[in-house]
Amino acid sequence: MPPSPDPTPICIPYAQATPHQICLVLAYSMAALPEHFPTLSFGAWADVLLQLKPDVWVAGDAVYLDDEDLQHLTQRLAAFSELPELDPPISPDRAAYVFKRLFNYQDEALEALPDMAANPLAYGSRVFTLVTNLALGNSVVDELFHATHRGPQGRPGRVDPALARATAHEQVRELRRARGEMGYS
Repeated sequence: MPPSPDPTPICIPYAQATPHQICLVLAYSMAALPEHFPTLSFGAWADVLLQLKPDVWVAGDAVYLDDEDLQHLTQRLAAFSELPELDPPISPDRAAYVFKRLFNYQDEALEALPDMAANPLAYGSRVFTLVTNLALGNSVVDELFHATHRGPQGRPGRVDPALARATAHEQVRELRRARGEMGYS
């Protein structure tokens, strides 16, 4: 019975790797990242690997790249000119609509705060948390909404939304105090 190969990983500089080891590391790389670059040709993979010249790790029969070199390979492949131009997953108009809806939910929650303040204990914890979290807003939604919408933001006959947003934290703090929540008494 022949002795089993040594499983201790050995780092081999790319220039000293055998052609067989380079083919195996190319196959390893393509198997490790198939869903990221399904349209790249074998030649593109080989070209990028040749440009990068990463160290080759050998452990017994296994030949592979370390995580850092695999990350560098991924970055080089992502910049490769052969990759097709991808369609955005959502159209700008639909994205603007979603941002507006999320932004409007904050306005509606802010308008509900005075009703909650009239009887803060009448609302269960889930409803209270939902309304107060919406009222406090989300900075990412705010930023994206303002990037996609220009002009006046409020609805006629309603409290100025900028003023309501500016006082949201204080209103929520007062509601929590009125409910007797810990840390707000």
